[in-house]
Amino acid sequence: MNKTNYGALYNWYAVGTGKLCPTGWHVATDLEWTTLENFLITNGYNYDGTISGNKIAKSLAATIYWEASSISGAVGNTDYTANRNKTGFTALPGGYRSRLDNYFGDFGSYGTWWSSTEDGTIGAWSRTMAFNKSSLDTYSNNRKDGFSVRCVKN
Repeated sequence: MNKTNYGALYNWYAVGTGKLCPTGWHVATDLEWTTLENFLITNGYNYDGTISGNKIAKSLAATIYWEASSISGAVGNTDYTANRNKTGFTALPGGYRSRLDNYFGDFGSYGTWWSSTEDGTIGAWSRTMAFNKSSLDTYSNNRKDGFSVRCVKN
């Protein structure tokens, strides 16, 4: 059921093969994620319409499956209705798979997407959204963890 609702979770080694996306597509690089973030911020996609600070998660998030939050501007809050999924990106809270014990968790609370960009010898860059935050955050995660993937057209 979780895969049906949220999609599959992949470790970074699947991403690193370059074969995860269909022909003519690729997993977004860290630079492509940063470019998207900067474009959205400077073009008024923050939940409050401002053009500074990172408050773009609501404009990227799907309008379903996210855990409820009372925090203003957070993904899980139904406020600022005109800006909910304004981009059409429809990010889903697919949770994660732990490298330590293969535990699957946080469905509905968090969504994390790998980039194709490595960080050191065991890490790779990713983006995360949380039900109780308004930002799209950047993290370096262990490549053995399982997260969602977003393909971008070449």
